[in-house]
Formats: sequence, structure tokens, C-alpha cells
Amino acid sequence: MRIVIGNCLLSSLVLVTLGCGAATHNESAKQAEKASDTKTCAMQAGGHDVLRLTVPNDASCKASDGSVVVNSNNRTVEFWIVKDAKSVDEALAKVSEQITDEFKNFKETKSTDLSVSGAPAKRQEGSGEEADDGDEGKADVIVFKVGDHVFVACTHGEALNAAAQEWMLALVQSAKGA
Repeated sequence: MRIVIGNCLLSSLVLVTLGCGAATHNESAKQAEKASDTKTCAMQAGGHDVLRLTVPNDASCKASDGSVVVNSNNRTVEFWIVKDAKSVDEALAKVSEQITDEFKNFKETKSTDLSVSGAPAKRQEGSGEEADDGDEGKADVIVFKVGDHVFVACTHGEALNAAAQEWMLALVQSAKGA
């Protein structure tokens, strides 16, 4: 009788252990799969990485000194380093000038406080003109500081694309200094 009970307990322990091992293995596989669905997109300034973003594998990143443009699924977000700005407040005064290659005459219509990497940030929506064709448009910008640098992220169009706005916020929240 003791042997039968002992064998039953041992069999139960083995099954529980195997079941837990399988669950742990499945969770590890899911985490590895999720991590492989993304890549890092870096911005450089002066030959050094200054910003790293986590983007989907299907995203394209076009970097030039002090800026990077990220595209995926008909969503575009531009990022620029704001030279000589030491704070978000200093950079806010330069937003219209900073984004002028993509969007001209930016006039803020809405402002929201945010936090990025534990530091204060500011989101502004506004109107102006698209730089490529002069059409009236809308822009959404986020000014944030990571490490020693202040950045502006922007998405824009004749109308704001809600998916692009949400994606911009996710990209900004993924930002890491170099």
C-alpha cells in the first residue's frame, strides 16, 4: 500500500513539474518571439548615437545627422534633436522652426503635459501648412528630453491620423538615450 501511494505521489510530482516546465518554456518562447518583432532605430548627431527607438521590424528608419524618420503601415513620425536646448521649455520656443522642413507656420491649438522616461515632456497639436505642397494641415508634436538631449517628434497631414498619433506616443515612450 505504501509503495502504491508513494508511486502515485511521485507520478503526480513528475506531471506537475513537466507541466510547469512547459508553461515556462512557452512563456519564454512568446517573449523571444515578441522581442524578435522589433528592432532598434538610432539617431546620431556628430557621429554619436543620441537616441534609440524600439520600432517594429517592418518599419523603415531613415537617419541623417540630428534626425530620423520612421515609417510603418502608412504612419510616419519624424524626430529631430533640438540643438542648444537644455530643457523642454527651451525647445518649445523652437518647435515651429524645428519642424519647418516638414510643416510650416505651426500654431499651437492644444497642449498636454506628459512624462517620458520619468522626465517632463509636452505634447502640442496645432495647425499650419504642409511644407511639401502648402496645403493647410494639422500637426502633433511631442517635445521630450532623454539623457542630455532634447528632441521633437512630429506627425502631420491635412488631417491628423489617429493611428500615427498613437504610434508616435509609443515610439517616444520607447526612447532611450545613448
